[in-house]
Amino acid sequence: MTTFSALLKEHRSDIIRLLKQHGEMTNEALAAALGLTRVSTRRHLEILERQGYVTYRAVAHGRGRPSYYYSLTAQAAELFPRSYDVLACELLQMTHECFGREGLLRVISARAEQVLRHLAPQLAPLDFAARVAKLAEFLIERGYLAEYEALPDGSFRLIERNCPTINVATAFSELCTQERQLYEALLGGEVVREQRLADGDGACAYRIFPPLQQPTTDPQERSRHANS
Repeated sequence: MTTFSALLKEHRSDIIRLLKQHGEMTNEALAAALGLTRVSTRRHLEILERQGYVTYRAVAHGRGRPSYYYSLTAQAAELFPRSYDVLACELLQMTHECFGREGLLRVISARAEQVLRHLAPQLAPLDFAARVAKLAEFLIERGYLAEYEALPDGSFRLIERNCPTINVATAFSELCTQERQLYEALLGGEVVREQRLADGDGACAYRIFPPLQQPTTDPQERSRHANS
């Protein structure tokens, strides 16, 4: 379980593993399983509580002291390996094999349309600059590490330093094409891709032009990135 063993000290990673296996355990049970004193185990639990990985519930036993049962928080689930990108790639591959490229594009477009229905009403009343800011905020919430800047010519540059779907996007460039088209639909101006993480660049970068403003990017470069 190297994902969290690399982040936590040995005994704390063992506590995480035991709680994952058993659901919840008392301090006494954990100490016995680890071969530690209850005081030592309690200290590790307190640190894991502060880090947000462990919570507890008290169970009363008449007039005696309550027992404390420890369990993992939702945040702790992020410590364990997941293979969502593998599943997504397999599903898209099966879609392509069963329904062809047209079926694949319909699935990817349906996902974009869902985002459009959710976000478009929030952007509609805003001016162009505020729409770019709102889109960046939305992307930050989804883990893209997005930032934007206003350029002297009135256009904007949107930079995504992380791609939560990088493995899927590398296998299916249609996702990136749909992403650019989605941004155009949301913002109402032309969006030109300048860089792409899936191509080995350091970030995904877009140049965003307000309505009626002509892009100054080289036409061949625009064409290459528009179809990637």
